[in-house]
Amino acid sequence: MKSIILHVHGDEGFSNRMDVALDLCRAHDAHLSCIHVTPYAAYASFDAAGGMFASGVLIEELNKQQATMQADVEKRLAHEDVRWDWQSYDGDVAQTLVSASALADLVVLGQAGAAPRSGNAALPIVDDVSVNAGCAVLVVPEGCNRFQSTAPAVIGWNASEQSARAIRQTLPMLKLASSVHLVSINVADEDFPQLGASTYLSRHGISSELHIIDAKGRNTEEELHRFAVNQGAGMLLIGAYGHSRLRETLLGGVTRFLTLRAQLPLVLGR
Repeated sequence: MKSIILHVHGDEGFSNRMDVALDLCRAHDAHLSCIHVTPYAAYASFDAAGGMFASGVLIEELNKQQATMQADVEKRLAHEDVRWDWQSYDGDVAQTLVSASALADLVVLGQAGAAPRSGNAALPIVDDVSVNAGCAVLVVPEGCNRFQSTAPAVIGWNASEQSARAIRQTLPMLKLASSVHLVSINVADEDFPQLGASTYLSRHGISSELHIIDAKGRNTEEELHRFAVNQGAGMLLIGAYGHSRLRETLLGGVTRFLTLRAQLPLVLGR
């Protein structure tokens, strides 16, 4: 894991998100790319002829905000022991990050939360980025300012293609964990053997422990999160959206619950 993208935005969780990204860069001797995107189209207006425009005053203010953010980030990173660069773009935020992820190992985003406490919340882009990114996505929960690479890692394992790819995408992170726990909840043996993940990890020198949990009617997502918290996990890894995103949005689901409410770093593979 040598190339990590940090989404730069002026939300209240950005400083903590940067702390987490820096911890990861130090642990993996990785390069940090700080990416800021200005979505001018979101501030544009339409005239009667169908044209689109943004006022000069508004553009000047957006450019000023970007310059201030860049200066603050550069001032801080000048004193950090991490290689980094700054990249600024105009356009759709999620799509820009997806495009940048094609040659990256991890994208670090903020948790928008189910009900943001203020108007200064992280952008709700986790869904779009995690579904389309070319690498894993790390969602940093509110109040989290550290990533403990050597803490236990918990993997939500449901024998799906998404879960399998999530494991492959995050092998460098799993190798640093003090222990790895594969957790299957209310899942009977399917086409992909439950022991397949343990076997795969062992071939990469990673020991793991498989836990089969009967939730006894309780929510799968809550049981998985509770297990990770009780283990003192440094991260929870899942395959994003094993069901369709529309179905999870309408009916609820593991991915949607955890992206909005997880209290520890959440890694999404796809």
